[in-house]
Amino acid sequence: MSIKDNIVFKKKELLYFCIQRLLFGFSYSLMIPIIPLYFNTLGLGTFIIGIVMSVYGISKALAQVLVGIVCDKLGDKLVLIISFGLMTLVPLLYTFTNSGFMASIIYILQGAVLGISAPATFSLLSRSLDEDKRGECTGYASAVFTLGGAIGAIIGGFIFTKLNNYKLVFYLTSIGILLTIIFIIINIRKAKFVNKCKKEKESISCKIKGIIETIKNERLLAKIILLGCIALLGDFIYGAIVSIFPFYGQEVLNSTPFYTSVIISIYLFVFGIFAPLGGVTSDKVGVKKQLIIAFMVMIISLFTLSMVKSIVVFTIVIIIYFLGATFLNSALQNSLLKFGENEKIKGIVFGVVGACESLGYAIAPIISSCIYELNKRYFFPILLISTVIIYVIFLLLKKKVFST
Repeated sequence: MSIKDNIVFKKKELLYFCIQRLLFGFSYSLMIPIIPLYFNTLGLGTFIIGIVMSVYGISKALAQVLVGIVCDKLGDKLVLIISFGLMTLVPLLYTFTNSGFMASIIYILQGAVLGISAPATFSLLSRSLDEDKRGECTGYASAVFTLGGAIGAIIGGFIFTKLNNYKLVFYLTSIGILLTIIFIIINIRKAKFVNKCKKEKESISCKIKGIIETIKNERLLAKIILLGCIALLGDFIYGAIVSIFPFYGQEVLNSTPFYTSVIISIYLFVFGIFAPLGGVTSDKVGVKKQLIIAFMVMIISLFTLSMVKSIVVFTIVIIIYFLGATFLNSALQNSLLKFGENEKIKGIVFGVVGACESLGYAIAPIISSCIYELNKRYFFPILLISTVIIYVIFLLLKKKVFST
């Protein structure tokens, strides 16, 4: 099959979506690896940085829920432009402060601004994909953002290492996000949605009533709960690995800082490379079967990681775990984007599930650090227990979820 026959190039809307995600993922991630170092230079300790990261996740979660309610009314394109416009200002604000407190406030606001974009991003993707190849389209959309982020993080870290210049990285981040906004304005079309509420003053109450009635009549509550739990698990484990694994690698595995950074980079690259395949398989074998297989791979891998000490074996097993997590996420995204067909509730559903992701990332640094301080070898067992709990919830709800 030639590249022109690929679904990304056959469907213009999906191609434009992937390009803007690649641009934003690359630009935003330029500053990600240097922010903790930047905080440290302002006098913030590791514990305080962990708390700030957790509050960042909470602010992101709250913003996603609130914006999810009104996203359809305002239009996903407008919400995306507003959020990216605000995000363009965030890196610039970092360059104007020398206060650890003010930098923390900016970072928390950064979480809220990123949360604003999430429901709009899901909504835009849901109307850009090919309904017959939803999983494949979702896989490519996830891959380009992750690959862009991985490349951006490497370049941002390289620039800082060579030039020791925080401000240059922040400036480049703002410029990249601004270019993304220009691309969106020129190439992304507005959504066509007619508000069925007759009076403007009744629109919010009408919308909330419609959301509740739709969820109740179509028996979607169990599905929303399950998707939220899986989303929470994904970002909880990701947040725990990002915040604690650098210490675990050195103190338990007796590895080097370079090894732990490579493992985290592999996490991103595995996700970026295999997400399209995960999307295709979720279309072929079905979401339910893929979720079961992915959960089994993750549980077995985490059980093994809890006991293994050999660096070689650990590396092989954790890559297998990353593959399981990638396929789990592909199935999640495939199922979630089916809500894009329902104009009444897609905004709030995308907001709630996105908020669960942010909540997982918010609580991960606090819980994992407390467990790690209690006993360093409890790190992977707590991730295993968390995964088993969500798998049990999946088993309890799967009959209701997949019968609708």
